[in-house]
Amino acid sequence: MTHRGTGLLLLALALWPAFGEADLTLSGYSAAGAFGMPLSSQEHIYIHDTLIRRDYVDRGRYFSHLFDLAKHRVAVIDHAARQIEMHDLNNLQATAEVSAPAAGMKLAMERTGQTRPLRTWNCEAYRLTASIPARLGNEETVFHLNGLVWVASNVAEQAEVKGLVKLARQPDFFLGIPAVAKVTPAQSQLFSEIIRSLAPKGLPCACELEASYEGNGPMANLARKMPTRLNIAFQDFTGAALKPELFNLPAGYSVRP
Repeated sequence: MTHRGTGLLLLALALWPAFGEADLTLSGYSAAGAFGMPLSSQEHIYIHDTLIRRDYVDRGRYFSHLFDLAKHRVAVIDHAARQIEMHDLNNLQATAEVSAPAAGMKLAMERTGQTRPLRTWNCEAYRLTASIPARLGNEETVFHLNGLVWVASNVAEQAEVKGLVKLARQPDFFLGIPAVAKVTPAQSQLFSEIIRSLAPKGLPCACELEASYEGNGPMANLARKMPTRLNIAFQDFTGAALKPELFNLPAGYSVRP
């Protein structure tokens, strides 16, 4: 799982409260270790109605993702290059379904009894076990994701998730970062299903997960020797009103369809 894959799971944790009447800002960090290469980033996610913006730094470069889930599109913004790539989420979903049919997915979550605080929230831990058939290079493998996810239930802010719970259960719901959906469609399929399962349970707090591949080829064997570990922790949240221009495409940037 690359840092882009990390971002996809971060969005999976962050986007399920995306459809309330109030604005929401989540701040925290992500840290991942893949093939012996540690990566970390400060994360800021801004949510207004069906619009979501994620700001992060990847290897010293500043990026943003702008999702318009009502229009099924995402803009990937490279601020250093002053460049914007536009993508259609429906097209990404169709491509992912061909390479990694959702019918092969398995997902289970169980309460562990563990808790952790996030300001006024008391977050409960769930043990996540998930898998989906996937390709790793030219190899047929099974992608596994296991670990803990913390969510806050019975909090005032949870009233904002009702619309997303309904949306997540629609057949055409799909969340994908283009770089991940094209290269590892199985991850996009799996993370979209995680949103469906988590949305009714509460609001996101943190996760500690390990990703691995099952298979007999050289790539799968290498991945088993160096498993990917992923930690995400939100440290703050606010319902303060957001400026509308935060969700506009930056002026003066070149746009690639």
